[in-house]
Amino acid sequence: MANMANPKLNEAAILARFDSLVKEGIVFYNPDQRIITHKDQNNLTYEFRITSALTHKPTPGQLPTPSRYAPGSDIDVTGFEISPITTTHLLAANKFSAARPHLLLLTTDGHARQHAALDAADWAAAHAALSALTTPTGSQGYMLFFNCGVAGGCSRLHKHMQIIPRPAPGGLWLDGMVADGVPYVYFMERFRGQEGWLAPGGLEGVYRGLLGRAERALEAGGEGEVEEGRAVPHNVLLTRDWMAVIPRRKPGVRGANANAPAMLGMVWLADEEVLGRWLGIGPSVVLADVGVPV
Repeated sequence: MANMANPKLNEAAILARFDSLVKEGIVFYNPDQRIITHKDQNNLTYEFRITSALTHKPTPGQLPTPSRYAPGSDIDVTGFEISPITTTHLLAANKFSAARPHLLLLTTDGHARQHAALDAADWAAAHAALSALTTPTGSQGYMLFFNCGVAGGCSRLHKHMQIIPRPAPGGLWLDGMVADGVPYVYFMERFRGQEGWLAPGGLEGVYRGLLGRAERALEAGGEGEVEEGRAVPHNVLLTRDWMAVIPRRKPGVRGANANAPAMLGMVWLADEEVLGRWLGIGPSVVLADVGVPV
């Protein structure tokens, strides 16, 4: 799992490649997004972004012909590649991007599955990718996330993580020392006193501890049983300051579906109809129902 990333791979190079793919019409990304903010009864602020890029995203029944996939895969990255990151992982642009950039960090083994827990190779790749995106002059930073299992919000089987720009400091619910009003159970570790970062092995150890707590939370509600080789459904969110694991019970409520960013109030939508579902049900009701309610 040696680091294979191009030594010249950095934030500027990644953004240049992403912008080129958008300009060529290979990647769908529209910076002209309609943004709707909503404050719920718990004083949590949700940011809904309606983007035309997601209207192009196929459902599993509309996926490209299998000939474009690597063996075992259901994610087509032909023409979207950015760089190998390690011997086990590839960095690519997300064809249907909600942010600039919106990246996929996927296993080179197309048979690796999204319902499995993250392992040492995944964490080595995550560390290498986020390190490549770190600049001394500094953007606001990046956030990596993982949707484990269908109930965790995944729509593809091939194991992959995703990376997006992190909102400005304090812009994520969990940035504060106490995240009051979050309607679901979550587990997190802050990297205070460790220069805001851990080595890959340290990240894996933190993750295993948090995942164990998520498993117990689901078991307490009678929902922790999984088949061998599968992890309990969960979301992972990682910044240079903290890691969070959120146990999940279902992908959505009446068509209001939530991935990992949505669990922090960052909801990407294709159209007004889906926005209406979220607001009609109540965003905090959705998140409590798909997670483990407090």
